[in-house]
Amino acid sequence: MEPSPEATLKALELLQGIINRLSGNSFLLKGWTVTLVIGLLTYTGSTGRKRLALMAAIPVLMFWFLDGFFLARERDYRDRFEKLRLGQVQPFDFRLSPLNFGPWIQSAFSSTLAVFYGFLLVFTIIIAVGVL
Repeated sequence: MEPSPEATLKALELLQGIINRLSGNSFLLKGWTVTLVIGLLTYTGSTGRKRLALMAAIPVLMFWFLDGFFLARERDYRDRFEKLRLGQVQPFDFRLSPLNFGPWIQSAFSSTLAVFYGFLLVFTIIIAVGVL
């Protein structure tokens, strides 16, 4: 049985909502990362506790890989959206295969994430080494 155009359109809207939320989560992670790193580095400078400067790299790495997870899932849902748009899958079947480590790492080291988090990590290490 062929799905109705209304059902397909509603499913596409729901998928777009999921994609938007994943993209929003990624944006929030970047903001939290910068906030925590700057906060830790500022606290390090004001208290003189030099070893805390290297701890600022921890949230960078944690949020980098979490952001990679969100990007990998966003790509999966974009692929699902495209397949539904072309009529290759049924509406309201939003199941995804379990995320393997390969696509997750591939997403984490995509050009946009690698530049953002890589720069922040290098900046943090330079500041920490300069303080130490």
